Amino acid sequence: MPVATRPAPRPAPRRAPAGAAARSRRPPPLFLVGGLEGPPHPGLPLAGALSVSTVCRGLDLPGRDGARAPLGDVRAMAVHLLPSVLLDQPGGGPYQLGGYGFGGVVAYELGRLLRGLGQPVARVFLFDAALPLPGQASPADNPKLAVRELARMRHLACVWQGACRCGVDHGVPLSTQGVAIARALGATDPDRYEDHLLDAVDTYSAAVRAYAAYRPPPSDLPVVLVRPANPANPWGQPSQLRLSTSPCLGWENAGIADLTTAVIPGDHITMFANPYLWDVATIVQRFLFNPQPAPRPAPASRPAPALGPAPTGRVRAAGPDRQRPGVGHAGRR
Repeated sequence: MPVATRPAPRPAPRRAPAGAAARSRRPPPLFLVGGLEGPPHPGLPLAGALSVSTVCRGLDLPGRDGARAPLGDVRAMAVHLLPSVLLDQPGGGPYQLGGYGFGGVVAYELGRLLRGLGQPVARVFLFDAALPLPGQASPADNPKLAVRELARMRHLACVWQGACRCGVDHGVPLSTQGVAIARALGATDPDRYEDHLLDAVDTYSAAVRAYAAYRPPPSDLPVVLVRPANPANPWGQPSQLRLSTSPCLGWENAGIADLTTAVIPGDHITMFANPYLWDVATIVQRFLFNPQPAPRPAPASRPAPALGPAPTGRVRAAGPDRQRPGVGHAGRR
């Protein structure tokens, strides 16, 4: 007697892990490149202002930690930072980059490298990143001047925080404050204070030479230049360079296809201090990449009901379909 068999159950359709769809719609991080300034990272104030909506990742120039020799070329610095960006955002672009001063110059070159790999770059933000004037000689190494300018630039964070916490007294000769300067620049091991200070000086000197020699190649990168209304640099840092003071800080000559300039109150020193920090954050928010929500899936089709006798009475014609809110063409922001 044949035995009836029950058909094997169909495998359940595979579903994406919980939250995967939400993660795919999260905005990508904003990578902020550190520049001539030593620790703390100059991107910290902006990262705090954007913390509710955007994750910021800090990138620092090679050589400052003493793990490797400093690099004296902007493109070489960008090549060094490229693996960190790719590993931190392994799913690919669009990438978002930015930097303050010289950090913006490195961020621009990093964007060009990503473009060369076929990766989309949503935006590159240049925060008062002036280009050097052409024709100037490469600055000579001057360790004493480098220490003085590093200590002064470290005081930038004190201005942004509204209180001096660096521990360096600029009314006292800096030659008597080696330990305080080393600590202010991030040294934690007393046995390495001197080595840390030497590494910081070497990195600063190499970066100043790279800055002076850099000429940005043209690109189709979407660039937003955020600059203060007052072009003055009250502290005159770095003193060995002559930087552009044109309305676009020299970038108008770089052959950038998509360059937007936004002007805020203040100057180079105060742009990340209250209240101007929030002007910067508002501009950044306006241009950050914001993925559109995925459209809702169409309901499963159902078999058509059997046709019965046509009802008597008036028949209302169907009106035009309405577009669902949130679905449609997203224009350029």
